[in-house]
Amino acid sequence: MDATTFLLVIIFLVAVVLIAVGVYLIIVLTEFRATIRHTNKILAHVDSLLEIVDNKIARPASSLVGILGVVKDVADLFKDFQNKVHKHGESHER
Repeated sequence: MDATTFLLVIIFLVAVVLIAVGVYLIIVLTEFRATIRHTNKILAHVDSLLEIVDNKIARPASSLVGILGVVKDVADLFKDFQNKVHKHGESHER
């Protein structure tokens, strides 16, 4: 076997290996793409669930807490006003 034939066999084997690696890489990338699509669908579903929880539970609860805080502040102001009026009335009666 002369050098030219030997080099042609080596080039042919390298070409076959590179084609096999290319095909394997295409298969792996296709699987990776399918996995990324599936993960994206899961994340979109989780995002929609979190949005529903935020809109239906968290915001009304925070609004309710805010409203209750305002009611408490108004009640405290009313009690302070009553106490001042009551103390002012006692000081005039004496």
